[in-house]
Amino acid sequence: MANILILGGGFAGLVTAERLAATLDKTEHQITLVAPNKNFTFYPALVHLAFGECEASDVTFALRTKLETIGVRFIQGEFIRLDPQSRTVEIAGDDVSGEIAYDYVVLAMGRRLATEHTPGFFEHASHMLGVRAAERFGEKIKKFTAGTIVVGSCPDGRLPVPVCETAFAMARRFEKQMQAGTVRIKVIFPESLQSAFGGATLHKELESAFLSHGINVLYDVPISEITEGKILSSAGHEIDYDLLMLIPPFRGPGTLSYLGISDDHDFVKVDGHMYVHGLENAYAVGDIVAFSGPKLAHMAVRQADVAAANIVAEIQGHAPQEEYYHEISTVIDARGADSIFLHYGIWDDDMYRLKKGYFWGPAKDFHDRLWQVRHA
Repeated sequence: MANILILGGGFAGLVTAERLAATLDKTEHQITLVAPNKNFTFYPALVHLAFGECEASDVTFALRTKLETIGVRFIQGEFIRLDPQSRTVEIAGDDVSGEIAYDYVVLAMGRRLATEHTPGFFEHASHMLGVRAAERFGEKIKKFTAGTIVVGSCPDGRLPVPVCETAFAMARRFEKQMQAGTVRIKVIFPESLQSAFGGATLHKELESAFLSHGINVLYDVPISEITEGKILSSAGHEIDYDLLMLIPPFRGPGTLSYLGISDDHDFVKVDGHMYVHGLENAYAVGDIVAFSGPKLAHMAVRQADVAAANIVAEIQGHAPQEEYYHEISTVIDARGADSIFLHYGIWDDDMYRLKKGYFWGPAKDFHDRLWQVRHA
């Protein structure tokens, strides 16, 4: 019998649990998922939540209920420490407070929002990386009437899609005010658009989309500090704002740094099988992984597929064979002809598809609803 312990209840952790449960005989093997939050959040829909296009209940569901239906044990609790010698993980929570033994462990704890790396972020900026955060920003949108809206990313933010979609949603919301000149929208990237999207060349199409919506886009603005009404950058920029939404810097959770398996930003180093360097019987998936480029749900799901397949192979006495391919497959929804589909191989830029048109926004909505129905 194998005890498989999954740490994290986001896209990567949930999909790993689903794949393992669908493949392994659960009368012979125990699959346990530990997460600090009782609910799964469908992050791609948080922009819609902030703009009042859906409710919180539409973008979340109970992990315990979902996992029980597929025969996976759920524990709500905080990860404290992993002991590779005894192969145990210490958990603190209402369900369990103590150690859990494992034969295989999957690290899927996601990324940490390192707001401390941008002085003034906590006091002055909004973000949308959580249900409550999106709802709070939504309240600010409702109250906003005139001035300059700035939407962007701090250095190491690594989520360019919601930046773009928020800017387009703002342009739709304040179209009349923008035509009257009472509202202005700016988008800020700390680097080039090509760098923000892992090397993909989509700047002409995206710049054209911003222009058609009256949005001013600024590149190479590495935000270093935020004050009341003003953004400062390490390159000497000073940009005024009246309403501000930024993606904060990302870091790994930091709770594994003592194991020597993380890079300088606390992301876990893995090989192509998603196997953790320097930690036996351990895999890592999702935003916690030390791969270059943006961190998107599509990547987390694919990594979960690979890790689950390789764990099953090991349990069955075979060497891991499944390899992960690092690519972007995403839609930037502008709600119209400016919506963009991008499929790009970060590790192999010969793979490049970019299409633009009305079709992609509805296609993304359909995909998102289908994913939620299948997994809820």
